Amino acid sequence: MPAQWHRRDFSNYYESAWALRHGIDPYSTNLTPIGAHLGLETNWLVHASETPPFLLCFEPLTRLRPRIAFWLWIAINFSALAIAMYLLLARRRGLPGRTAWLLAGLMLMWAPVTLNFYWGQSQLIVLALMVAAMRALERDREGAAGLLIAIGALLRAYPLLLVGYFVLRRKWRAVIFLAAGIAVGGFATVAILGFPQTLSFVHAAMWLTDYSVVKRVDNLSLGPFVSRMFWFLTGTLPGSSADWIRRAAILTADVVVLGVTIRATLADENRGDPDWRVYSLWIATALMLTPVGWHHYLVLLAIPFVQMVASASEGRSSSRAIWMAAASYLLSAISLRVFNRLLVPPPTAFQLALPLLARALEETSFIALLMGYIAAYWFAINHLQPEHPPQLHRAKAKHRLVADANYRNRAKAHAGQLVDE
Repeated sequence: MPAQWHRRDFSNYYESAWALRHGIDPYSTNLTPIGAHLGLETNWLVHASETPPFLLCFEPLTRLRPRIAFWLWIAINFSALAIAMYLLLARRRGLPGRTAWLLAGLMLMWAPVTLNFYWGQSQLIVLALMVAAMRALERDREGAAGLLIAIGALLRAYPLLLVGYFVLRRKWRAVIFLAAGIAVGGFATVAILGFPQTLSFVHAAMWLTDYSVVKRVDNLSLGPFVSRMFWFLTGTLPGSSADWIRRAAILTADVVVLGVTIRATLADENRGDPDWRVYSLWIATALMLTPVGWHHYLVLLAIPFVQMVASASEGRSSSRAIWMAAASYLLSAISLRVFNRLLVPPPTAFQLALPLLARALEETSFIALLMGYIAAYWFAINHLQPEHPPQLHRAKAKHRLVADANYRNRAKAHAGQLVDE
């Protein structure tokens, strides 16, 4: 950690917010000279990639020296992790003390959590906001839940997809407060920065969907994965005459995933969302459909994974969802080690000897996310499935035994009545 204060994503946050504070557009300006002036390493992150509200919230840290700001930023993220873990694990139904401590240890050891600190990222703040929104819904505070998701959407954009959950679950108060929170945050950003500077975020969106970013195998969301598979299988590059097919394939894949999620949501008529199954599925869906996503985004899967364990301890979770979640957890850690040992720096001897296997290993981060989504989907539809045949047979046999016993008792009572008469 001490060696990271002048590099990684924290460096990009600091440079971008510092430029914004000094009237420089960080979305269209090369930040390398600013980083050199501040003693920071810009590396390939030469432009700002965060939303204007995020940079405004980060801006006060630029009034401190980078090293001090770094440790304060780490403290903020560690506090967010502690809050999220407390709300997820402390005194929750289905989580006895021993199980909660075990899950806490597994979370701290989890690769996406450690990567958030390694890169100086901000996904732990989003995790805390989403867990807090879930607990607010648990207490029927829909307005507070909507505001919390609005804050997450202003900071990172992709949490906005959870508006679909609120709409389909008919949580209209949450929808209203979410829309109002985004409107107020947006107007405040425009009032402070001005409309041209706020609109300049379009440059960041275009840069993040550029070939140089999409081709990175650690960019694990669905759209970049489809693009990489298309380029690999067809041998084409962006700008070719067949590029419209790639865009159509991305749109089709997004629609399929969103459609599966909507169908599972509508099939569940229980508005209370027991065990927060549908809420968990929408979180996994947001990760799948975000235009750009990195390995540390997987930290948000802690919500569905913990909910699965809590329901499993009371026999309300399917074994296939649990095993798929466990596989996703393990693969998210193994993929990084395999990638660093066999595939960096390219081209390695392994890639030259076994190119197809190497290509498959490069996509293990996406596979870990896909496994997490499948686990969340199975978890969401589990209580909609009929009983398993063995359980059904046992239930019917028990019902017959009870019915026979009741019949015998009634017959004995009737015979006794006849003798008395």
